[in-house]
Formats: sequence, structure tokens, C-alpha cells
Amino acid sequence: MRIHVKAPASTANLGPGFDCAAAALDLWNELVVEPNGGGATVEIEGEGADELPRDEGHLALRAFACFSAPAGYRFRFVNRIPLERGLGASASAIALGLVAGAAAAGELPTEQELLCTGEPLEGHSDNLAAALLGGVTVAWHRGGEVEARRLAGDLPLTPVLVVPAERTSTHRSRSALPPTVTHEDAAATAAAAALLGAAIAQQDAELLGRAFDDRLHEPYRLESAPLLARLREQPPARAAGVTLSGSGPSVVVWAAEEAVADVVAELARVLPPETTVLPLRVAQTGATLE
Repeated sequence: MRIHVKAPASTANLGPGFDCAAAALDLWNELVVEPNGGGATVEIEGEGADELPRDEGHLALRAFACFSAPAGYRFRFVNRIPLERGLGASASAIALGLVAGAAAAGELPTEQELLCTGEPLEGHSDNLAAALLGGVTVAWHRGGEVEARRLAGDLPLTPVLVVPAERTSTHRSRSALPPTVTHEDAAATAAAAALLGAAIAQQDAELLGRAFDDRLHEPYRLESAPLLARLREQPPARAAGVTLSGSGPSVVVWAAEEAVADVVAELARVLPPETTVLPLRVAQTGATLE
């Protein structure tokens, strides 16, 4: 039995959708699982090949173990999602493990069941929802259980990832957030989040650009995400908006499809050469068996 799974990257928050909104991105990690007749073995190609665990401590194997014991299998990863850049690498790994583990056990859990199973490992249901459902998603908690819905298969603006060489940890970035905010900032972000939902539902590019106004988390993460401050102050001429991707330090510059080439060229011209500029589409599917 050979199991081949792929799972996408994701960008969470989308500005004011703090800890709930996310979009899957057309950048994929892959996992092939095959019987090996012995203990679990792990092979890794690409991102994190020299640092990720090569035993059952690997996040994907921990997710796999939620359905089937990893022992007796060889796990081969091809990783394309940069680590600790706010692009959902851990959520992708968990999604890979969940789908592969369920396949190995001969089970067919729903996406909701996969989300509930994987959330204790991830801790960020927004990224995991996008990695499992694909498209544009929203996740929330009710009655002690996580729920998620896919809102749309695409966005009316194209995400252009700006990925620095530097990393940041989610814990460090999150520790900078204040315990309270003013009513004014809360109200402004609530209005922006409502605009975000309307823009996604109506596929309205102009409204989406106006929705990228957050006061709950982005202003407090500028120290660990200097690209955000730089691109907010001097965005590319044809950009429609700029958001922090998850906890950063990667940034998403949003542009109309016809403006993407100009935005990419301007970013490549003004940013350091070690910065990756990557235009992507929203991934239409989440983690899937190949």
C-alpha cells in the first residue's frame, strides 16, 4: 500500500480576521507513506531537511498516530513551505499526517473530524482549516469545539508573498500582543472584519482592499516583522493592500491580476536579494490523496 498526500500552505488573518480567517495557497508539501517492515523511518527533502525530527516526534507522524501507528512505515516528505515564516508549514504537516493516517487505517473521517482531531497538535485552527478545506475559510470555537467553513474558492485579489530570510516564532510574535485594546480599535477592526467577509462573499476587489485594516495584532508585530512596516509605508504603486501573513514575518501584497507583474517587478527591485517574492493563487483544494 502506497499513500501519497499533498497539503497547501496558508496565509492566516487576512488583516482583520484575527485567529479565524485564512486562505490556502498554491504552494504544497507532499508526503509518501509506504510499508517498510520495521520501525518508522523519515526522509525529508527541501525545507527543514537539516532540522526537522526524523522519528515519531515529527509533527506529521504525531498526526498520523491519531489514526494509525507509525511503526512499520517509511515516511518521505517533500517540503516547499518555508518554516517559521507565517505560511502554515506546521498546519500543512498536520494535515498531511491526518489524511495519510486515516487512509492507512482505512477510515474516511469528515473534514470537521480531521479538524477537531488535529487542532490540539496545531493550536491554530485558522491555518489548519485552510490546509484541510482549501480556498478561503473561517474557523471558530463554540461549545468547546472548533468549527470551520469554506467561504469561497478564491479571492478577487491575487496574493504576492514577500518572504524574508529571517524567521520568527509564533510565541514570540504573539507575546507582543496587549491583553486589551481600546473600544475604538476593537470597533474599527470589527468593521474591517465585516467588510472582509462581505468582500469574500461578493468577490469584490475594491471592497477587499478597503478591508485590510487591522488594529488587534498587526500594529504590535512590527518589531518582529519589519517588512510589514516598510511595505505599509511604501507599498508598490499598483498594490491594493498589504497584510501580515499569520504571525509573520512574511507579508502578503495584494494586487489585481493585471497588476501582479508590475507589483512583483517593483518588489524585486526595491527589496534585498535574499527576499523571496512569490505570486501565488489561492489553492482550490485542501489536503488530498493523490
